[in-house]
Amino acid sequence: MTDTNQIKTASSAEIFVPLTKLKKSPRNKVPHGKEAIEALAASIAAKGMLQNLVVEPETDEGKPTGHYLVTIGEGRRLAQLLRVKRK
Repeated sequence: MTDTNQIKTASSAEIFVPLTKLKKSPRNKVPHGKEAIEALAASIAAKGMLQNLVVEPETDEGKPTGHYLVTIGEGRRLAQLLRVKRK
């Protein structure tokens, strides 16, 4: 298992970003329950990541921080974090 996820930015370019550089977007309002995250983690373990995450660069006063905000795919990000935690 890798801690790097292939993701698409708003410009539709695919980039690889370490899981440690991904954060929840404040615009993402969908709640993710423990059971849903467990199920996603199991699915990713069995089938791999079927859909890329959609992200945007995080900025601080207009300057990139080096992190990315997950605007679509927060549940998958949380599932990957759970998988890494469990090794």
